[in-house]
Amino acid sequence: MVKWGILSTARIGLISVVPAILNTAEAKLEAVASRGAEKLKPYLNQLSKDTGKDLESVKMYKSYEELLNDPEIDAVYIPLPNSLHAEWTIKAAKAGKHVLCEKPAAIDALEARRIIDFCEDSGVFFMEAFMYQFHPQYDRIKTIISEGHIGEPKLIRSAFSFPLPDKANIRYSETLAGGSLMDVGCYCVHSARLIFDQEPVTVAAQAELENNVDTSMVGILNFPNGKVASFDVSFDAAPRQCMDIVGTEGVITVRRPWKAEDAPAELIIGGRVGYGEQDGAVKETLPFVSAYELQVKAFCDAVLAKQPLPVDPEDAYKNMRVMDALQKAVRVGKWVEVL
Repeated sequence: MVKWGILSTARIGLISVVPAILNTAEAKLEAVASRGAEKLKPYLNQLSKDTGKDLESVKMYKSYEELLNDPEIDAVYIPLPNSLHAEWTIKAAKAGKHVLCEKPAAIDALEARRIIDFCEDSGVFFMEAFMYQFHPQYDRIKTIISEGHIGEPKLIRSAFSFPLPDKANIRYSETLAGGSLMDVGCYCVHSARLIFDQEPVTVAAQAELENNVDTSMVGILNFPNGKVASFDVSFDAAPRQCMDIVGTEGVITVRRPWKAEDAPAELIIGGRVGYGEQDGAVKETLPFVSAYELQVKAFCDAVLAKQPLPVDPEDAYKNMRVMDALQKAVRVGKWVEVL
């Protein structure tokens, strides 16, 4: 069993990842740390209420350092603001803890490179928490493509947005590495790379900026062999998450590409879109599963078996390279090579 420590009482941990740890047989919640000690007991009380688990034995630490010094903890989950990911990943690795870090793993590719290398040199596992890729709908998408149902995939078009009126939210902070690209655009970039199984070579982007933070962004990724991915993300638009994978002979519409936690995932596969009632589209509904639980189980299985993670840590560096190029494209106003 892998014993977990949680660095901070962040909401994403409370509602998604920590419940997944509690529901995974191979995992145990050992401790939670917060710089605001008064948050710890309410946090655990809410977790207990939401999951029905008895958490009286979970340790409460008033600093992250105290938690990292606990020899009983095997792994930590880091849901801190983006600008703190590298610092605490490295501190956790120094303490011999495996790390599951919220996306994006770092503020740029250089920092991601440092994290990955340091964890490897320290002999600990590191994984960026793109939980969506563990959902079985992505295996199904790959099967549909490999069996030739849509021909050769040529275009991926995606969108991820939600209104965020609270300007005090950390997502609006330049210091904390906020922005729509870092928060939700990273999913669009990551899933395009995952589905095409290639790296983009050039990118273009346009953004609305507020205090040097992108509140909305539109991006284009050029992949080899004429393949293209486009996306739009925003804190100023209605809630949306959607994706179309367009091939030479058909289309896959992914209804809930990244957050399929509250309802079953749906795929719509058709040879024609928008040509009337005879389009012949087929809807597939996948049984409900928690991608967060699948992610935690995959991480624990690797730790316990001392086998490589199912996701190469190098993937975090590759994703940040693309995001760096997109940020540069916004600044210079022209196409940018992915370096």
